[in-house]
Amino acid sequence: MATYDVTGNSSSTSVPSRKNPGVRTPYLVENTIDISKINSSAGTTNGDVLQVLDVPAETLVLHAGIEVLTALSSSATMDFGITGGDVDVFVDGDANATGYSVLTATARPIIASADTIDLLVAGADSSAGKVRVFALMCDVSGIYETANNA
Repeated sequence: MATYDVTGNSSSTSVPSRKNPGVRTPYLVENTIDISKINSSAGTTNGDVLQVLDVPAETLVLHAGIEVLTALSSSATMDFGITGGDVDVFVDGDANATGYSVLTATARPIIASADTIDLLVAGADSSAGKVRVFALMCDVSGIYETANNA
């Protein structure tokens, strides 16, 4: 079991340039992962964690999911969530069929400290497959954190 950072060029401290102070606009982030390119093109093994999306501190994740573009090899399944927290808060045991995965009903966490949303490969090794992961997020950090009733 290994952990791979495949978040690309994003940063857990950045938000889209259209963010205006005082205005909270949800925004979409996405990443496409080619499983065959991981681990020096050997693919993933059972239990590998792929850090796929950076999440800034004080961010509400409104929705997140997986779109399987090319099925993984063998009987590998995928969980999508927060490693060290709820590893399958968004998707639990995706069966690896092409198309969108079935979402869990419990999703909508607030990420207090900068973190990543992770893809956990389970059940078997995989040397092939391509998935697109996405999340709809919104900054919920305080703008006016001084008490108004003082």
